[in-house]
Parts: sequence; structure tokens; C-alpha cells
Amino acid sequence: MAMLCTHFARIPPFSTVLLHPMVRDAQGRKMSKSLGNIIDPMDIIDGAELARLEQTLADGYLSERELRQSTRELKRLYPHGFQRFGADALRFTLLLYTQQTQQINLSLESVKAAHRFCNKLWNTFRFIHMHAAQLRPDTDRMRIADVDRRLLTVFDRALLSRLHGMLETYHRAMATYRLAIAAEAVRDFVQRDLCD
Repeated sequence: MAMLCTHFARIPPFSTVLLHPMVRDAQGRKMSKSLGNIIDPMDIIDGAELARLEQTLADGYLSERELRQSTRELKRLYPHGFQRFGADALRFTLLLYTQQTQQINLSLESVKAAHRFCNKLWNTFRFIHMHAAQLRPDTDRMRIADVDRRLLTVFDRALLSRLHGMLETYHRAMATYRLAIAAEAVRDFVQRDLCD
């Protein structure tokens, strides 16, 4: 893609490329059909029952012995198949994993935790949206700078201070491509300060 774009448009499609580590299973093993530990991202996003995962293995190119071994390993690792986690949870999990050095040991427990966080974030913004009209019904936007500081409680000022700290960390991390630190800053602020 980069070579074609550069050839036809005479400009490169992007100036910066960010490489991520190799994605492995939760035990740190390279994903392999013969081990039965391959995780299709679409199965994490949409969910998959164990029977479907077993059928995917059976449709592959495994020998009878490898198929039995892979099916046994699949049943051991994912006895109920995959819950539907959604794309946001998978993306957030991978963002948090970019801090690992040479490999990402992808576990469904981490995706499940990210799914809970995304759900909490969604519910938080729904709650804020429901009550935003009561705060300032005359406008669609409200800036922190527009708030009368004299009306803020000690808790409000503490929350704004933590928000400011989180935003500084986030912007500094994004500027240096440390995506995991930026994602952790947002997650920690939402879970420990905003929704606590």
C-alpha cells in the first residue's frame, strides 16, 4: 500500500509507522493451528460458541492426531467458547499491551476487563448526557473554563485537578507514542476518580 500510494500519488500515505509486538496466547506460546491456540479477532469481537471453534479447527489442515490434540486444548482453554466482547474492548486491550516489549500475551481475561471498562465508560457518558441539560440548558457545549470556581466544592476541585493531571499524562504519552501509558491514564482516571 505504501509503495503504490507513493508511486501513484507521489506522496507517502503516512510519515510515521508504529509497530506492535507479536501477539501470542496467554501462556506466551506462538499461536499455531496445531496447538489449537489461535484466536480469531472476529471471535473475540462477535463471540463464538465452543462448537463453532471446534468446527473451525476441523475445517483446517490438521492431521487427525493434531486435530484431537488441538480440540482437547481448545476445550481446556475455552470450555464455554468466547463471550461477545466487541471491537472497543479488543482495541483497548491491545493498546494496554503495547507496553510489553517483544510479545503480547493475549488473554481473554484482559479482554473481559477491558470490556467492563468500556461498558463503564459508555454508562458514564450516558449519565452525563442525561444530566447535561440541567447544568446548562442554553448550550450544547460546556467548557471547564466557563464554570464559576466559587460554586465548586472541594470534591469538584479535586476531580478537576485529577482530570488536569490525567490530560497532561495522556498528551505527553501520545506525543511520544506510548499508547499503553495514555490508555492507562484514561482508565485509571475513569475508574478511580470519576466513577469511584
